[in-house]
Amino acid sequence: MYQDPIAGRAAQLIAHSDCNGILSGNAADRSDVWEDAAESCVLARIDSLKILGGLPRHTPPLPRQDKLQRLETLLKFWASGCTCIVDEPLFADILNRRRPRPAAKG
Repeated sequence: MYQDPIAGRAAQLIAHSDCNGILSGNAADRSDVWEDAAESCVLARIDSLKILGGLPRHTPPLPRQDKLQRLETLLKFWASGCTCIVDEPLFADILNRRRPRPAAKG
């Protein structure tokens, strides 16, 4: 049992990816579902953090394979109990795609 719900969810996602070969590219259809669930886990963690000064959201989008590798690495840290680890480029990529900034009023 995990004390932190994010660590528990991360552990489930890592176990699921390992069992189904998602990150090795053997399950293309399931990788989209896994990626969406992993990004939702990251968004939940972002919502629970107090990030002072914001994130560098001006960064270019990450290539998909790089993003999947970063997601896997981050979730492994979280699953092992290191829930304070932050991957700024990954966070910015997910926020830019899933929570775009409102257009500037002018």
